[in-house]
Amino acid sequence: MYDIPSASIVHLSLQALDNYCAQFAGTMIVVLDESARMVHVNTQFLKETGYTESDLLHTAFRGIAESKLFRSEPEQSIEAIVKHLLLPSRDSISIHIRKAGGTVMHTTAAPIVAQTEQGIRCLLFIYNQEAGPGTSLIERFGETMLQDEHIGVILLHPETLQIFDISPLACQLLGVAKSALVNEQLSSFFASGEKEYALICQALESGEPVRNYPITWIHDEKRSDLLMDVGLLRSCGEGGEGAYIIFKDVTNLRSLETQVQRSDRLAMIGQIAAGAAHEIRNPLTAIRGFLQMFRKTMIEREMNKEKEYTEIMLGELDRINHLVGEFLLLSKPKEVMTSSVQVGSVLRDIMPVVASEALLHNVNVIWDEELELPRVLADAEMLKQVFLNLCKNGIEAMTAGGTLSVRGSVVRTGGKSQLLIEIEDTGPGIPAVLIDKIFDPFVTTKQNGTGLGLSVCQRIMHDFGGSVTAAARQTGALLQVVLPC
Repeated sequence: MYDIPSASIVHLSLQALDNYCAQFAGTMIVVLDESARMVHVNTQFLKETGYTESDLLHTAFRGIAESKLFRSEPEQSIEAIVKHLLLPSRDSISIHIRKAGGTVMHTTAAPIVAQTEQGIRCLLFIYNQEAGPGTSLIERFGETMLQDEHIGVILLHPETLQIFDISPLACQLLGVAKSALVNEQLSSFFASGEKEYALICQALESGEPVRNYPITWIHDEKRSDLLMDVGLLRSCGEGGEGAYIIFKDVTNLRSLETQVQRSDRLAMIGQIAAGAAHEIRNPLTAIRGFLQMFRKTMIEREMNKEKEYTEIMLGELDRINHLVGEFLLLSKPKEVMTSSVQVGSVLRDIMPVVASEALLHNVNVIWDEELELPRVLADAEMLKQVFLNLCKNGIEAMTAGGTLSVRGSVVRTGGKSQLLIEIEDTGPGIPAVLIDKIFDPFVTTKQNGTGLGLSVCQRIMHDFGGSVTAAARQTGALLQVVLPC
């Protein structure tokens, strides 16, 4: 196209270019390609000009900018900028930018030309020469609130409901990059939240703020529990200068509240069971003893039909006894005895039992026998009970056969290392209506289940400072066991 002196070019990768631009978030930046088309505009440029990213990308910069430096042919703009950089004075470039509303903004630009993997790129650092010393109320609010990583903030133009600025957490919730949101209509991002959007419009129209309105937001199968505030930002006069939406992420708090409520229910059931177990098991022992005597007599007298009846009754007594035992496990032990346990060894000990159960149900078990996992503070026998229960549930869910996968890894959360054991099956999965209730007592998807197995597993893991959770999925079920290590 044309020759550019190598002395005036900085060599950068595209990633380095992005990182370099990010350091100047408060400065307007436009990146041009070799044909002087805009390939990147930062959020500050969008906020000050009123355009959206989709309005500008891959369009000619000369379409919104005027400068005596630019010639009639757009492709010569970069060459003109490079020649300007070689001048001894190297003054800033004066550019008049036409804003989205039609007004003209008088600016100066400091250029940098870079060679990237995709060709020549020109960075224009643009400064508004008309900006006053003060900042507006909405800008002062944004400078403080948008820095908080734990609060999602959306700042709006109150009349048009266009997004003026947005915090990183709000971008994460909406699943869109910040530059793609500035000056866009808020309604386009609430397609699945019509009720919430109507509430926002009503609050801004009436001027009555909304406080701590609970909403559930789902993006990429990830659920977040939020509290939403909506209100107007007013200047010294009566008019509204801006509007704000604040999202407070209370997912962890809601999860903690659910765990506390579940623990309270389990403790109450456990106390009742502990008091009633002795009274139940005493007569069960007597009944079982007499039935065994009857069974022996019937065998001696060859009363085969009656003998079958006694075997059925003995089996039902065993089921009652097992149920009472599960109730007792719900009662928190007075003292949990823990020691350093090698989780890999625990899994290796139970896998022969899991494999034999899987064989009966035409299920293939996948796991790494050589898997090395860190030690945790727990009780080995109780961990075996948890893993056996979860594996058995997965196997029994696959009535037509399938695959059970057991995986282990170490993850870091909040600067702490945790052991993650995942047990996944290819069965029908857990219904969405039960995903948050599956660990409650008496909630089960099995036709003849008691709904106590997962509650017992949850109680055991809580005693060790860990947790058991079920992940929402389209098909199959994924149970995740987490332990501090």
